[in-house]
Amino acid sequence: MAMLPLFPAGLTHAQSVPEPADEIQSIAQSESWSLRDMRMRDSTVYWDNDGTFANIVDNTDRFYTNGFGIELSFDPNLTSSLKEKFAPAGEWDDPRFGFGLALKQRIYTSEQITQANPPADDHPYGGYLYFAFSFQRADDAKHDHFGLDLGVVGDWSGAQNMQEFIHRLYPGQDDPEGWDTQLANELAINFNYERTWRSEKAELWGIEMEMLPALGFELGNVAIMGHARMTLRGGHNLPNDFGPATFLGHKDHTVQGNDWGEGDFSFYLYGTVGADAVGRDIFLDGNTFASSRSTDSEPFVARASVGIVLRYRQLYAGWAQTFLTERFESQPSGQTFGSVVLGYSYQF
Repeated sequence: MAMLPLFPAGLTHAQSVPEPADEIQSIAQSESWSLRDMRMRDSTVYWDNDGTFANIVDNTDRFYTNGFGIELSFDPNLTSSLKEKFAPAGEWDDPRFGFGLALKQRIYTSEQITQANPPADDHPYGGYLYFAFSFQRADDAKHDHFGLDLGVVGDWSGAQNMQEFIHRLYPGQDDPEGWDTQLANELAINFNYERTWRSEKAELWGIEMEMLPALGFELGNVAIMGHARMTLRGGHNLPNDFGPATFLGHKDHTVQGNDWGEGDFSFYLYGTVGADAVGRDIFLDGNTFASSRSTDSEPFVARASVGIVLRYRQLYAGWAQTFLTERFESQPSGQTFGSVVLGYSYQF
């Protein structure tokens, strides 16, 4: 009687059919994710200032007087199962994802910076140094930003040293004298969320245009407030993102260098109008857990910005001028500041 072969034809003992456990392990490995899977998308530098060349409308040194930050954007390169979990297919069409990490510092002063003891109803001195972590998801029509800011308010923020250093660099600047009255040291945690929508692109005389409405909020011991804004932009080779990167707002981390359209050059002009509903602002209302200077904040603040963004290959730069209505009751007038953004996008 002929004996049947132990293994099918063409299959040796070394090439035997894999066990089901091996297949499950192989699938699990292909669907696993770690931080090492992330790829760098973008690096950005921000600078806000109410004086110097950044602010072309005015030259002041008061209230929100300076902001500086460095931010890195990453493609998290999520597995298909994680993509489905974070952006279900029924709600999101071909979603993309992004992760951001930033180090930022804000500086606030009174209007009377040459006085060691500013008026009690003036803007308190305060600094804020924090890490900003963000996760984002987007498709062609909408974009979600989830942010968590962790840092310190008060002397620990280094705001006094930074402002005094900057003033020593520029001759003729007044010495800020009121830092002994600044907010007390406090650990800070703030969560923020924003949903942005994007209209279909329109074209007029060769200029691409689109609208970007947005709603969001902040919640924590730094700020409790809601935001609403509308951005209109128009230009050449509009990027496939959800608006300009801003220091007090955020950057779209879901795009990279090859999402700027065809050609080496792109530009657009934009205008933004918005309003904030303010429940709490630590830089006006004072410390949460300690006694400090404070002033009565306004419940509603309106803002408007105009700006330009230029891109050549993988380099981009932006400038904007922002106008704010009064943020506290005794504020004599609104405020304006300028913003500069520089960045480099990676392609892969």
